[in-house]
Formats: sequence, C-alpha cells, structure tokens
Amino acid sequence: MRRQLSTAAIVIALAATATACNSDGVDAKPDNSASQGAVAPDPGKGGADKGADKGADKGADKGGAGQDGGQVVGNTVTIKAKNGAQLAVTLKNFADPAQSDNKFMKPSAGKRWVAAQLEIVNTGKEVYDDSPANGVKVTDEAGQAYTHSIGSTTAGANMPATVKLSGGQKALGYIVVSMPETAKVKTISFTPDSGFAKETAEWTIKK
Repeated sequence: MRRQLSTAAIVIALAATATACNSDGVDAKPDNSASQGAVAPDPGKGGADKGADKGADKGADKGGAGQDGGQVVGNTVTIKAKNGAQLAVTLKNFADPAQSDNKFMKPSAGKRWVAAQLEIVNTGKEVYDDSPANGVKVTDEAGQAYTHSIGSTTAGANMPATVKLSGGQKALGYIVVSMPETAKVKTISFTPDSGFAKETAEWTIKK
C-alpha cells in the first residue's frame, strides 16, 4: 500500500510541474489575448510610428493621385518625355470661360474658350524640346475631348508655341481650348511630345 501511495504522489508531482511550465508561456499555442496583455507598449516607439504613419499618409495623398485624375488645380505631376526628360508639370490656373483679348478673334457661335495655365519645369538632365499646346486635352463629363485652339485671352500670356528646356529651366503660359458652351469640363491632361509620350499628367476640374 505504501509503495502504491508513493507512485501516485510522483505522478501528481509530475503533472503539477507540467502545468507550471505551460503557465510560463512555453505552450506552442499560447492565448493571444494574454500575450498581447503581457506586452507593454513602448511610448517612444508608438509616438514615432504614429508620426511616421501620418507623414507617409500625407505624402501618399499628394503623390499617389499623380497621373490618375486625382490631381486638382495647383498640384504638380511629374512625368517623362520619350527621350527621358523629366518634367514637373503644374496646372497653375484654369479660366472658364476665358475671354479673348482680341476683338477680331473670338469663339465661334455656340462655343466658348477655356484656358489652362501650365508651368513646365525640366527637373532632369535630358533636354525637353516640344510644342506643349499640342499635348493638351480638355475632356467633358460626356467623355468628349477637345484640343488646342488658336487664340489668346485676357487671363494671361500664352504658352510659347515651342519650348526647348535644359535641366532647371521652365516654361509658363496659357493654352486655349474651344468647346461647346453647354459642355461641362471634367479633366484637363497634358502629354509631352505633342501627345505621343507614354506618360500623361491629368487634373480634375472641380466646380
């Protein structure tokens, strides 16, 4: 009888030891909620993460809409010409309607002019040589696109007919587009190389 009691005591002791080990987190499948509660957050680290997340979100918002129509007047989009010239293009202003500064040259009956003021900065090393007006399109809410028209407006000076920009140089001016009086502008886009480059900058016109 004494030998049987001793054996039982040993078994109970072993079981107690195993239970103690599991409570120390040695279990292969620990309780997730208990594990999370046991880890105290690092205030310094948490603050840094929060600041980094905020900064990353802010940067993503500004650049992520770059070439997908999310940009608006005043925003800059970086694109490349076919020869690799890197351009920072800003839609500085958009006049709708745009008034002619020449009484002998006005929109035809049923049409109006709109004018986009673009600033093109060559931020790369390759020379940018182009006729910017040829790469501009204004699209209405029905999806119809309209291109450059000859004319000048009271909004400001026109974009030069041709530009040749080395690194660091820029061009600024309005580009006139004629469209129906009733058409509502949705977007304006600019594609280098007279519209034949692979990359396009686009801005959404909000009213």
